[in-house]
Amino acid sequence: MVLTAHVFAPAWKRLRGDYGVTVFFVLSGFLITRLLLREEHDTGGISLPAFYVRRAFRLLPIYYLILAVYCVLILGIGLYPEARQKFAYALPWYLLYLQEIPFFSKPEAPPPFYQSWSLGIEEKFYMVWPLVAFRVLRSRNARIALATGAAVSFSAARLVFQGRYIFPYAAISVGCLSALLYDAPGIRNRLDAWVSSWRAFLVFLTWPILHVAIAWLSLPFAIRLAADLAYPLSIAFVILATLRSSQLASLFSFAPLALLGRYSYCMYLIHVLVRRAVERILHLRTGEGNGLLVLLLMLLFSTAGAAVLHYTIESRFREVGRRIAASWKGKEKAPDTRRPTLVVEDGL
Repeated sequence: MVLTAHVFAPAWKRLRGDYGVTVFFVLSGFLITRLLLREEHDTGGISLPAFYVRRAFRLLPIYYLILAVYCVLILGIGLYPEARQKFAYALPWYLLYLQEIPFFSKPEAPPPFYQSWSLGIEEKFYMVWPLVAFRVLRSRNARIALATGAAVSFSAARLVFQGRYIFPYAAISVGCLSALLYDAPGIRNRLDAWVSSWRAFLVFLTWPILHVAIAWLSLPFAIRLAADLAYPLSIAFVILATLRSSQLASLFSFAPLALLGRYSYCMYLIHVLVRRAVERILHLRTGEGNGLLVLLLMLLFSTAGAAVLHYTIESRFREVGRRIAASWKGKEKAPDTRRPTLVVEDGL
């Protein structure tokens, strides 16, 4: 979905591929919260240092490598001179991992590497949510109230122009809330009954139906706004339906999809750069009816490049982060092996 949005073929605007980022945000909120809940259930708490080091080694090395490539190409070699000034303006924000600020300040003319804006949103979620929800708050009800309030508040930001900086957190909050509700046995039983068996496919269909309605129908502003706010909810129900339906689970476990999922982070980082290279080398213009060809070539070369980056850099740093996190957690939970001191009291 995201790749179709970044081809910029005029005929494809109604596909609304930018909603792929919304899907990602809901998935991220759900999965991260579910993993934290699982760790808490298994160990009685969570290790924030271990969580942060896993995230850092997972995301930052490959991100800064691709950012360095952009710097060499634009500031060093001088490719894309028309974008040099915008990239130089955005670079300090990129270095500080605040990518969403230059993107949302001028969304109509974003700087190169603009697609990384969602990573800035994600990083703040990683920093704040585990700390507040799993260290400050301990009860399930308090966490559910927090996630509900966050989803409502961030959704309301959609009504204000400056709210675009925080509106994306609404989708993440919906994902977090879904994981928390599914962790409550009573609520989980009701949700399972709702999305079980044949109902799972009906629940799944709410997503494409809503997507098509938003993308293709001429809806009044109020209805379109309501549909935009409901979109993350439809993704959350798809997740729950997939957990209950073995057929849907098999569909999303299809080997090529799983492979794309493994490479997706690197693909996300490099695909716009690949698109520019394809257009430049082959002298293609998406506005001249070449959108499908550009998309296929971008998908092909992005996947190939992402595979190389994944196995040579991303997976290796991720494994280092896991080992460091495991050692830290081991130290936190290591039993006291010091020789006990015998205390003689009352003749015992």
